[in-house]
Amino acid sequence: MNQRFLIDYDNPDAGIGHSMGIINRALKIATRNHLQFAYSESQLRKSNKTDWRWRIRQSLRMLRGKKSDETHNIGDDLNRMLNLKALLPSREELEKRIQNGELKVIDLPEFEIHIPSNQQADDEIYQSIDQFIHSHPGPNIAFRIRNNRFGDYEYASTRNWFRQAYQEARKCAPIPLVYDPKKLNIAVHIRRGDLLPGRQFSDLSSRMLPDAWYLEILDTVLSQSNKPVAIHLFSEGKDGQYHSENGNPFSWKEHFKQSPHEVHEHIDSDFLSAFHHLVHADILVGSKSGMSHLAGMLSDQCKLMPKMWHSYRGSNQLLELPDTQSSLDKTNIATFVKQCL
Repeated sequence: MNQRFLIDYDNPDAGIGHSMGIINRALKIATRNHLQFAYSESQLRKSNKTDWRWRIRQSLRMLRGKKSDETHNIGDDLNRMLNLKALLPSREELEKRIQNGELKVIDLPEFEIHIPSNQQADDEIYQSIDQFIHSHPGPNIAFRIRNNRFGDYEYASTRNWFRQAYQEARKCAPIPLVYDPKKLNIAVHIRRGDLLPGRQFSDLSSRMLPDAWYLEILDTVLSQSNKPVAIHLFSEGKDGQYHSENGNPFSWKEHFKQSPHEVHEHIDSDFLSAFHHLVHADILVGSKSGMSHLAGMLSDQCKLMPKMWHSYRGSNQLLELPDTQSSLDKTNIATFVKQCL
């Protein structure tokens, strides 16, 4: 029996992309070095507006004259998304064995994984860690990652593992789809919310793609379909309403009211349901976000994704697009979509 383990205590209260990058990094180290990754749900548990601990921290910030932080409001959704506790050894149980002296803990040296990851070579990134682990060949060891801020956002070697985890989690906790199987269901994920003017991360507003970019792509996709179409738009808004990249209210239903297409606006909807619909759309049009990136990696359907700082290597039926409307190649998009349909 393999008595060599990996434990990880990094848990940034971050968004989906950063949080999953931390888990992906640990899974790669464990897999490459034949270690058992001991998991705790605390690793993917994030802040939530209803969490009293988070609310107390924000109250203390305001008492010190600081502005309260915003939360991604993920809570325990990432644990429900993957249900990793059903697949991996328990870190809590491993910690008991460590306390009883059954296992020796060895801290891994710090290492760096730089963004962007589009050209990342895992054998180079993990070379020093692999060598360190191999230099400690004995049994009854728990290697520990501590205080390392670098996540791994390259999923080519782990995609199938995460896909299987997601599928197994849905067997235990199914998520219903609102898609009409008689229609071509297009999911459009538009990042707004925390990047809108006045929000905490508005300094990263360049990550928002303009509505015109999405409309250009949709017009091209719609021209290729011989089936009735249902457009499902997923986004965070303001006061329950969708807003453009300029912070102005915009109605997608109103825009398409003269067309024969159904339009459904899912604004500030439940994360798990929104993510599940992104993964299972007939065509996914994504955004520059960790949520879109992960959905693009896990989905087997047709995907039109903006080129970003993370790689899509390992995914299938995916076309990366430039992030400016003027650079979009409509002929290339039309050809790709036609091949998917």
